[in-house]
Amino acid sequence: MTLICMTLIGCVTRTTITGREFDASKIGDIKKTVTTVDELIGLLGQPFSKAVKSEDEMIWYYSWVKATSTSRVGWSGPNVKTEGYKKSLEILIKNDVVVNYTFDEGPFQTESREGSK
Repeated sequence: MTLICMTLIGCVTRTTITGREFDASKIGDIKKTVTTVDELIGLLGQPFSKAVKSEDEMIWYYSWVKATSTSRVGWSGPNVKTEGYKKSLEILIKNDVVVNYTFDEGPFQTESREGSK
């Protein structure tokens, strides 16, 4: 009797975009305690999301991520590698004026691997 072993090896790639694109070059035009929400909308458009912090404070989130994930199944089990680029801007607003903000931008990469059991 002959035993034949077949191995299935596969690869799937998917690109996703989440958030709302915004022009990061205009962030330098935001002035703490000076820029109003109307000016902010003029610079960057509407935020991706908003959150109420207190009666007179809000947080606006501008976020954009483009990522490509590649899933492979092979001898050692499944492997998912994700590479992409992200932009994230969080703005604290009090009484309709920018109080503070943080900005993060750049490439990223993650990889997860699950070995055979």
